[in-house]
Amino acid sequence: MESDGDSLILEPDVTAPRRSKPAALKVRSSVKSGAEAGADQALLVRLLAMAHRYRSEGKLGQAVELYWKLAEDYAGTPQADAARAMLLELATSYERDGARHMARSIYERLLDVRG
Repeated sequence: MESDGDSLILEPDVTAPRRSKPAALKVRSSVKSGAEAGADQALLVRLLAMAHRYRSEGKLGQAVELYWKLAEDYAGTPQADAARAMLLELATSYERDGARHMARSIYERLLDVRG
């Protein structure tokens, strides 16, 4: 690769040295991570509330979809734990109502999702 003037000329198998970020940028990125974590937590709270609303409106398919999203993709968070509890409650309800196949599929999937 050729270039004009003072630019660096690199051979095909040669790469330019990596430069590290200045310390000030590293500090800002850790502060940003904390802010992002807070924003993520707020979003998880909103998703859980939305799943609860779907359930209370009788939209079980949408509620279950959100509960699984929280339980599987955000394991270890309080919202994932709450979603797992709601899924267990739904499975128990299915079992009580005679829909044992639905209950069993939820029970088995919950065993695979441990936070």
